[in-house]
Amino acid sequence: MLPQLVLGVVLTSSWVLADGLFAEDSLVKTLDSESFKRVLEFNQTTMIAFVSPSNLDCQQMVPDYEKAALGLHPLVPTYAMDCKNDLNTGFCREQGIDKFPTIKLFPRGRTEPSLTFANPDERSASAYYYWAIRGAPNYVTKHYRVEQIQPWVEKTEDKNAVLLLTKDKKIPLLWKSLANKYAGQVEFASHRDRKGRSSVELGMEAGGQKEAKILVYPAGSTTPFRYEGINKIDSLSKFLDSVLDGTVNLKAANEEARAEEFVPDEKELEIERKQEAQRLALAHGGFTELIDFEKAIKEGHGADYHDVHGYPGMMGGPPPVKKADRVESDDSQRKGQDADASSRIPDEL
Repeated sequence: MLPQLVLGVVLTSSWVLADGLFAEDSLVKTLDSESFKRVLEFNQTTMIAFVSPSNLDCQQMVPDYEKAALGLHPLVPTYAMDCKNDLNTGFCREQGIDKFPTIKLFPRGRTEPSLTFANPDERSASAYYYWAIRGAPNYVTKHYRVEQIQPWVEKTEDKNAVLLLTKDKKIPLLWKSLANKYAGQVEFASHRDRKGRSSVELGMEAGGQKEAKILVYPAGSTTPFRYEGINKIDSLSKFLDSVLDGTVNLKAANEEARAEEFVPDEKELEIERKQEAQRLALAHGGFTELIDFEKAIKEGHGADYHDVHGYPGMMGGPPPVKKADRVESDDSQRKGQDADASSRIPDEL
């Protein structure tokens, strides 16, 4: 099941609202005891707030918690559970919830122990955001030099492995999320290729300023092929599932991935615009002194967020419009201009 489809899975008749704490269109979705169990079936990092709607501290934490959810979307799903709801009271007690709000991070579904946010004096969007990011498991091997790649390839030859060549200084959260999901099944690695020199050394073009490349090493092979699909979490998940299947023709799977058209969703585009602004706010709130903030911006916290992260759940900007689509768009635009011109002729005579 694809990560961003989790919300769809839990949107059942057992889905409830937290008595108005969170709006229906909020990125914070409210769980009950049944949907809670289903959410944790997925091997992904998840943040859950256990709340009491009448509690003043819970009411005050809502705006910051929602801002953190915006920054984490869609790679770290964010939820809340109303522990004063009769359906949930016993379950919250079983979870050891004795004060509100209690915020827990589940690093990898049910497979790892949960973490509890232990600094109630710093209930801020930045605090929640960075706590969740830092609590996510890291199953990515980071190669600082291109010479480290081949030994890693040979070491993992008996396993399916994928290598990310990224312009970004930090390992993208999307790549960490995928590594978390496929831990024990696929080996993940990352190498910073800021100027494209490593790509050239590996036999590829240097690439653009924000282009990320993914090399796939099927089990039993030290010769990679390049993934040609969209660098979006659902597209990559579908492709990696094909790799793990073992019976799928990977050339055909890669061609299918390449043929996928990126169709932006208006709701996600609006989230993207909000994320771009919110990322700077989160970065600013995460540093106490101005000099630290300036250093953070230089290191990539917020700068070029739109270019590096782009559409939610995607590395880099959206794929370029395909040539046929661009030609059709240009023709339409030209016809529109001609029509405008012809409509202006009588006024000009």
